[in-house]
Amino acid sequence: MNNLSKINITFTLLLLSAITGFSSNISMNSKPYTNIIEELRTEMQREGMTSISFAIIKNDKLILSDALGYADRNRNIPASTDTRYLVASISKTITCVALLQLYEQNLFSLDDDINSFLPFAIRNPLYPNNKITFRMLLSHYSGISDVNQDKLDLYCYGYDCTMNLAEYFDNVFSPDGLYFSTQNFSKNKPGTKEDYSNLGMALAGYLVERISNQPFDTYCKDHIFMPLGMTKTEWRLADTPLNELAIPYSVEITNSNPHFTFPDYPNGGLRTTAEDLSIFLRAIAMNGSFNGIQILKPTAIDIIKTLQFGSQKQALTFYYSAINGQSVIGHNGSEMGVTTEMYFEPVNKIGVIILNNDDDANLEKLLSLLFKYGEEF
Repeated sequence: MNNLSKINITFTLLLLSAITGFSSNISMNSKPYTNIIEELRTEMQREGMTSISFAIIKNDKLILSDALGYADRNRNIPASTDTRYLVASISKTITCVALLQLYEQNLFSLDDDINSFLPFAIRNPLYPNNKITFRMLLSHYSGISDVNQDKLDLYCYGYDCTMNLAEYFDNVFSPDGLYFSTQNFSKNKPGTKEDYSNLGMALAGYLVERISNQPFDTYCKDHIFMPLGMTKTEWRLADTPLNELAIPYSVEITNSNPHFTFPDYPNGGLRTTAEDLSIFLRAIAMNGSFNGIQILKPTAIDIIKTLQFGSQKQALTFYYSAINGQSVIGHNGSEMGVTTEMYFEPVNKIGVIILNNDDDANLEKLLSLLFKYGEEF
């Protein structure tokens, strides 16, 4: 290709970027930019999606990030790469990393009894002599159940819930607590059966607080977000500019302020952009390091990727899935008005993030398209 041709292609890409508002992080050897955008638009229209914001990484590089649709469809405000979304259960991966940072400091062992670090005792009443460990919490093998908590409506609309993690868990696990129930535990002996637990992962966040002597949200900002340069990532609604937030669209949300929080927020309350989250994913993909900042050692990343308790897919909070016939590891999320996906393929270190502001959106085809783009880049 001669220099004039290269200049013309570059000019065309920049022009497209100016017209559409999309990124120009495009390789001349990759699938044409306009083709992937058109395929994404077609799939979004077919599924009736309000918006997506997405990012593709390869090794430590962000190779494409864009947004389509509306952050606020009632006011015709388009989504952009600066739009922040509630990422729901993807939040758990941050909680896992925060706890493993403390593990790296030899402050606990993954197979320690969590009761040694709590102001109250947590035991499954059916198995009072069996300890619940950090590994069990992070792998959903603790026997701590969401059955009772799922019956409660603890959402706070338009503000951060005033109940802190200490108060919340005292109410959950103390016999005289407001949310105490024997249904906070399953019939499974700890360590024997996988049972996905939002309550257990929120408890992991509280353990970060207990061990670090810092509020959980402050710890994450000081030790993960700020070191990595994730300047658009927050646990607290009060710290998040409302004009940068995508509206979550759900028939379940009837409050005039659609932005909500919940007291057990370490299991799903993070708000961020796809680009900011891609920094975190790149650090995980690159053995715990991004731009010279090491948030976890390679040995801890290996632990994250190791299957637990004989499971065929569940690692430490992260789990394995298959996309385009390739084994990937990551996490998804679903809340009122939110559907999210974040995975990377560990051999070639290609990763994809998709954030969406609809209930139960089917993002499977979009994931496939974006991973294919990354493979061809």
